[in-house]
Amino acid sequence: MFRYDLTVPFYDVDSMEIVWHGNYVKYFEEARCAFFERLGLTYRDMERAGFLLPVVSLSIKYMHPCVFGQRIGVGVDFDTENSNLLVLNYTVTDIATGERLCRGTTRHAAISRGTRELLFELPTLFWERLRQGNLE
Repeated sequence: MFRYDLTVPFYDVDSMEIVWHGNYVKYFEEARCAFFERLGLTYRDMERAGFLLPVVSLSIKYMHPCVFGQRIGVGVDFDTENSNLLVLNYTVTDIATGERLCRGTTRHAAISRGTRELLFELPTLFWERLRQGNLE
């Protein structure tokens, strides 16, 4: 599993110093970008290869709140439901204690960059990078 670490910034919290629920989506996005970079396939690389991977669904389960100044890790692991959907699972943990704070899932469909039409399979380039990727 790949892990992206960050410190909860002040601008992500409410007056109780608890992370506003919508900011977890931002943390997932940051971790996803870092995950793709680790694979050697950034969003710009995907565009140049002629495909995009938009989010088509999102789910989040909040277990314990993240707070201002807390060091958290966002673990990213992948799965596929079928050949045209990439499923990314996220686990947010407190780095100091290992406590699980939040879980989430995003599903991504590959679409053509030029036409925005659904591709019926994730591009071969993407599968190759997933198989070759060093995710630790």
